Amino acid sequence: MTRSTEIRVGIVSILSIALLIGGIMLGKGISLNPSNKQIKIRSVSSGGAEPGSPVVINGVKRGQVTSVANENGTVLISAELDDVSDLHGDASARITILEITGGKKIELTPGSSADAFNISKEIPATVSADIGGLVATLGDVSGNAVSIVKRLDSLTGTLTDMTRDGQLVSDVKTISSEGALFVKDLRSWFAANKDPLGQSIRDLRSIASQLRTSIDKNEPKVSRLVDRLDATLTSIDGTIGRADKALVNADSLIRRIDSVLIEVKSNKGLLNTVIYDEKFADRFDSTLYWIRAILQDARNKGINVNVGLGHE
Repeated sequence: MTRSTEIRVGIVSILSIALLIGGIMLGKGISLNPSNKQIKIRSVSSGGAEPGSPVVINGVKRGQVTSVANENGTVLISAELDDVSDLHGDASARITILEITGGKKIELTPGSSADAFNISKEIPATVSADIGGLVATLGDVSGNAVSIVKRLDSLTGTLTDMTRDGQLVSDVKTISSEGALFVKDLRSWFAANKDPLGQSIRDLRSIASQLRTSIDKNEPKVSRLVDRLDATLTSIDGTIGRADKALVNADSLIRRIDSVLIEVKSNKGLLNTVIYDEKFADRFDSTLYWIRAILQDARNKGINVNVGLGHE
């Protein structure tokens, strides 16, 4: 009997421990299925995700988080999925609230690209704002809200003071009445000149039609006139080119004359010698005298020419 009781107690203890371990694994979402696929998710923050947090695709649970670790200034989340066949190369993840009372989940977006999902690559993830983050944000904004309310109160007080100013109210009323009077006068003027304005518009349309007709009729003449004008301009262009060359030649001649005048002024050159050198003038006169004498003697006495031909 004692031996039987001990065996029963041992069996009950083993079953209790097995049920406890199974309950813990079930509560944490731990699975021993060997076909599960391990994926990696990279995020700037864990967003409250922890081992056992569910991973869902399109609202359907497909696995759970197995580990969360800091790495290189970011967070690397490892998770197990029962199937990754519907994931694509542009798959992404989002860490969001699981229940309003707490808990986090990771929502996977399968993606739509034609590239196949590589299980060795990390899936980028973003963190959605939760109630705690919203409360913190509201706390940060509350200081600015108080300042805005104070400014609105000051603005309201200023508007109240402005409305109490009788002169301002009177000026506003005057401006309103004058504006109404201006609109009334403008309406009266428009009513009085409606017919002349309509006639002017019709006349403008008629003038535009006549002008269009005149342009259509005279377009060939205008075209010929433009052609002649173009030919005339071409001729003028050639004339201007020739005039430009003449001016260049004249400029070159003037430069040469200037150089000669400079030589004359500086007592240099042949022209200066001919004009101003008295010795040269005397020699030139003497030479002319002897040439004249020789020519006169040749005319009077003839020229004795001794020509030898055939001499060696």
